[in-house]
Amino acid sequence: MKSLESITISGREVLPIIEGGKGVAVSNGRSAGAFAAAGAVGTVSGVNADSYDENGDVIPQIYHAKTRRERWHELIAYAISGGITQVKLAHDISGGKGCIHVNVLWEAGGTPQVLEGILEGAKGLVHGVTCGAGMPYKVAEIVSSYGVYYHPIISSA
Repeated sequence: MKSLESITISGREVLPIIEGGKGVAVSNGRSAGAFAAAGAVGTVSGVNADSYDENGDVIPQIYHAKTRRERWHELIAYAISGGITQVKLAHDISGGKGCIHVNVLWEAGGTPQVLEGILEGAKGLVHGVTCGAGMPYKVAEIVSSYGVYYHPIISSA
């Protein structure tokens, strides 16, 4: 059997295997950390990712605000906290040496704020961002300001 040759993705030498950023909180720090620890690219979903309390239990995303606008701000805060939590978990599981990406859903409300919040809160731990839903014109601008690579997902030529 032929062995895989490494390639450079997001400025890192990795195996040519990328974990897909599967949906809402499906690709998490545990799965991404395992991929990254194995020498591949691990991808954390940046959409409603889970945060944990001091006992390791998932913090329920319960909205307390009265207005739609206030609840939108709560949603963004939950998403940023969860994204940072999952990126840090992936980083730790990979022994601090893995390649970690974040996948975002551009058409979800508040994605620019969530992406900036994750990149700021997990500075230096995210190596690339993927996005395939919607018309993510600003993703490249956002990620480049953090020195992070952008890998758009192109569904058709």
